[in-house]
Amino acid sequence: MNAPFKLFLLLTIFSFSLLSCDKNMSKDAPLPFVKTPSVYIGSQNAVLYALDPQTGEKRWEFNVGGNIQGSPCLYNDWVFVISELGQLFKLNAYTGEKLHVFGFTSQILSTPMVKDGFLYIGAGDGNLYCIDINANTIKWTYTTGGSVHSSPTVYNNLVIVGSYDAKVHAVDKNTGSVVWTCSTSGPIYSSPTAKGNFVYVGCGDGRLYAIDVATGNNVWTYQTGSEIQSSPICYSGNIIFGSNDQKIHCLDSASGKKRWSVLTTDRIVSSPYALNQVIYVGAYDYNLYALRIIDGSIKWKFKTDGLIKSSPVIYQNKVFFGSYDKYLYALDTAKGTLVWKKNINGLIECSPVINGLDGGNYNASISGASKE
Repeated sequence: MNAPFKLFLLLTIFSFSLLSCDKNMSKDAPLPFVKTPSVYIGSQNAVLYALDPQTGEKRWEFNVGGNIQGSPCLYNDWVFVISELGQLFKLNAYTGEKLHVFGFTSQILSTPMVKDGFLYIGAGDGNLYCIDINANTIKWTYTTGGSVHSSPTVYNNLVIVGSYDAKVHAVDKNTGSVVWTCSTSGPIYSSPTAKGNFVYVGCGDGRLYAIDVATGNNVWTYQTGSEIQSSPICYSGNIIFGSNDQKIHCLDSASGKKRWSVLTTDRIVSSPYALNQVIYVGAYDYNLYALRIIDGSIKWKFKTDGLIKSSPVIYQNKVFFGSYDKYLYALDTAKGTLVWKKNINGLIECSPVINGLDGGNYNASISGASKE
């Protein structure tokens, strides 16, 4: 076969192949976006991580530029996270895409609380801020007399928060106008929780205060042996919280009388989480405790390699919490055995939150959240 004829034959075959292609063939469609559950955690390495709650595998990460001490907060398809340097980031909860940044002029350690499209957060400048998260604007600002590192809780028509000015403040959630204040005898680091007719909050003076939610009057107090940084929870007629006196305390919610206390070997700053008659709480003695609500007896405890300031949260029979050993842990709730742990390269002070895609978000009790 001579060369010219061979070239002619190849060109002919190529031409027929082009004619055989359907010019109307549909293009490759992008793969559909799939929403998946995630557990979110930050640390002193300034990075927020989204991880698979079943395996700990990383889905995405986002650098906020500063220590993350306040816990993330979930609302709809958004996750909100603060930088200690004074920024609040609004991210897509499934991709980590930055959607908006709110800037403040002071340090932020408070965990944000979102309710009905509004985010409430305290700041080191002494202000409580209300942010419209759909419009990305500040709706109102309320000024206390000291830094606000306590995390707010929303109850009925009130936003309730503690301040370093030794007061608990209750303001109208719509207008930011003060409804009442209750004076204590020390600064307030603990975050309030409310149930029935009472607001409960721990104080730097070592007392737990029960406050009438309608009037702001102090109804009773319970004295511990040291300051209270742990946030109390209400569960099955009990108030449970930790103290720097190295004890986990359980009180009758109506009278304030002691039901039991459990002595550990170091401070309790972590806020408890309650589910199925078991209390889960971390301690500075490196242990996460699971306590039976009936008498405080230890069901199990799990030791990490660092102190535990992070507050636990439970999802699908696993308890999640962080440690100063730089690991996020997932334990089996029944036996306290390790399911997985993930090194996130920073000391963990904040608490994990979980987007479960099952009709609810799972937040730690730092803002008074607990399951009945």
